Amino acid sequence: MSESTQASTHTELANRFVGYANEMLEAGGDAEAIGLAMTHAAANFTAFAAATNEGSHEELDNVGDEYRRLLHAYFDSRSGA
Repeated sequence: MSESTQASTHTELANRFVGYANEMLEAGGDAEAIGLAMTHAAANFTAFAAATNEGSHEELDNVGDEYRRLLHAYFDSRSGA
């Protein structure tokens, strides 16, 4: 899979998860609770994927760094920072 195809697939999947989170929010869910649940689920599944693909703590640290970078970028774009 090419890097651009992989990025496109990641974006499509991410948008589906965000869509589901928005549905939960519209149904009266708490935004903070939904966000924390998604963080927990992402960590759980990412650890599973890494463990089953002979990943490493270093690779998980890279995922964590990317998460932090995206978290700050999305926050800044939504808060006008």
